[in-house]
Amino acid sequence: MTLDRQERIILEALQQDATLPVAEIAALANLSTPSCWRRIRQLREAGYIRRQVALLDPGKVNLGVTVITAVTLRDKSVAGQSRFEQFAMEREEVQECLLLSGGRDYQLKVIVPTIKAYGHFLTSVLLDLPIVESAESNFVLREAKQTTALPLRLVDLV
Repeated sequence: MTLDRQERIILEALQQDATLPVAEIAALANLSTPSCWRRIRQLREAGYIRRQVALLDPGKVNLGVTVITAVTLRDKSVAGQSRFEQFAMEREEVQECLLLSGGRDYQLKVIVPTIKAYGHFLTSVLLDLPIVESAESNFVLREAKQTTALPLRLVDLV
């Protein structure tokens, strides 16, 4: 499925506010409401829309400490990567787990309520894993930009 201009408009609108009424999205895309609804359904079925969620303010729910943790593994095999990724999937405080090229193997985005809670995660959980050789932590002082919206205008769309 190739995206046309209206589908791109629909996706951009949903990325900004997934609670927008279909009639408003239809008006933005210059479509009828039923046609817009059909296109949204088709975009979901085709996998363009993975899921819709509410984005919470971490500070308001007492999760005000964000840490970027670079991890080096002892076992860099596919099996080792799989074990580490499974660990990351099971840990609620790990928000992102990225396999990297370069000097470190993974980068984790970890969100916790306090520095003490991160210290526990680092020393008693992460570094306790036999597969982990080392970890380097960088505390986020301020989020200058944070978005979940993909830059659809950069993609060559039909």
